[in-house]
Order: sequence, then C-alpha cells, then structure tokens
Amino acid sequence: MNGLDSFLWAEDTTERLTFEPALPDRRWGTTPDELLEAMHSSGFQFWDGTSDTAEHLAAEAAFALAEHLTGVRVTPELLQDTTFSCASAPIR
Repeated sequence: MNGLDSFLWAEDTTERLTFEPALPDRRWGTTPDELLEAMHSSGFQFWDGTSDTAEHLAAEAAFALAEHLTGVRVTPELLQDTTFSCASAPIR
C-alpha cells in the first residue's frame, strides 16, 4: 500500500517516458505516447482517459514493456543469479 513504483525509459540521458505502472494514463517525458501500443500489448489497461491497471498486473506489464524495449526477458532466475551493484551520491 502506498508503494511508489515508477517505470523510466531513458535514451542517451533523455527521459523519454516515465509513469507509475498502476496509473499508466499519467505519463510524462519527451515522448510519453510513443509506446502506447506496446503498453496496451504488455497488459496496461486504459479506460476513457483514466487507467485502472490492477497493482498485481502492473508489475507484470512493466516487466513485459521493459522486455519489449530491451529484448531481455526478466525471469526469476535472472533476478536470483545476477549480481547487482548499487551506489549512492550526495545531493548538492
């Protein structure tokens, strides 16, 4: 509850599309509507300008959209067997 999820598609440091997966109608970026067809195909639901993608489906749809963009299928094995690096930087 009150989770903050976001999907970000950036290309060459340009934020092309950002949105909360459960609220795909609220999109921003330089090309917020370019992936609408792919978003529909990935499972995002839109109705009359307001979306209602169920939260449990939103994560699946977000991973499907990421696969569409990258060609990389995110599987449980990929997440379990991959080494992730994290860092933090001070805000100035």
